[in-house]
Amino acid sequence: MIIKIVKAVWILITVFVLLVTLYAFDGKPGNDIGIFFLYMFFLSFPSGLLVQLVHIALYEGFSITIEVSYLSLMLDWAGFFIIGYLQWFKLVPYLIAKLRA
Repeated sequence: MIIKIVKAVWILITVFVLLVTLYAFDGKPGNDIGIFFLYMFFLSFPSGLLVQLVHIALYEGFSITIEVSYLSLMLDWAGFFIIGYLQWFKLVPYLIAKLRA
């Protein structure tokens, strides 16, 4: 029961972060909404580092610059959401069950 509540709260917080980010993003350079968007990184830490590694690989390895847009914010959010969900609600319970056995 407590797991379902934690999962629901985690999902609500992540959706809230997405909605606030999309609402406050104005498309202008120097917009500080990215600082608020860091909450997604913290909600999916430590596996959220993989999303950042993809950014680094695209920028450094392939010299691809990704301009911040509504689409890029939603894709980043989806990446953080999926990896965070898998980490907290699939992998961690699996590891706990394995350790108990």
